[in-house]
Parts: sequence; C-alpha cells; structure tokens
Amino acid sequence: MDILCFSTIAAQIKNEISRKCGLNLSQTRILLYFDKNGNQPLKMGSLAENLNISLSTLSRQLQQKKTLALVEITRSESNSSKSVVLNEAGTQKVTELKATLKQIEEVLFKDFSPNDLAQLSTTINQLATKLETVKSL
Repeated sequence: MDILCFSTIAAQIKNEISRKCGLNLSQTRILLYFDKNGNQPLKMGSLAENLNISLSTLSRQLQQKKTLALVEITRSESNSSKSVVLNEAGTQKVTELKATLKQIEEVLFKDFSPNDLAQLSTTINQLATKLETVKSL
C-alpha cells in the first residue's frame, strides 16, 4: 500500500477548499473548531491548545488579513488575555465551508455503501490512533 496517497488526497481536498471557499488549512481548522463547539468565545491559549498548535502560531494565523475578517478578538479587561469568536462573516463562511466539504465527501464516497463507509471510518480512526505510536519512534 502506498501510504503517501494520504498526502495526495489531503492536498486535493485543501486545493478544493481553497478554490471554492478561499480558505487555507489553518483558517479551515479554526472555522470548523468554532462550529463544532457552538462558536463559544475561547481564550487564545485554550484555542491554541485545542488546535494542537503553539500560541505564537495561532497568533500569526489570526493576524492574517483574511482570518481577521472572520473572527472577533477581544482583550480581557482584567488581564492581558484575548478571546476569539467567529463574527457574522465567519459564521457565514462556515456554512459555505461545510457545504463544500459535503460536496467533496459526496464525490469521494459516492460508490461506498453505508457499511463500507463505517468500516473506512473505523480504519482511519485506528490509523490516527496508531500515529501517536509512530511519533515516538
């Protein structure tokens, strides 16, 4: 099996998201994270931790002009922390992104039975879990 095909699949999905939604991977991850969590405001440190990236990386991502147009960043009055939440443009972009992801899924999995999809999902989750072992090699 050519395990590098995962990279090819990921690249094609990223390209399609970029083409249809104008988003890069970091923007996609931020939007989907907030959507999954009910767009609840989150301190930047917690958001970085939940996205499994450093605070400095998150800060750079949030300072991108296109990303800034999708979020609202609020400085705490009691300390130096900042909270992030999607603004109206961000919530609209999430709707567009989810529709695009659904289209991609429909194309990728159109010939799969529900049982095939369940088995594929289980297998991919198992692979993701095993990747933690690979990281320690």
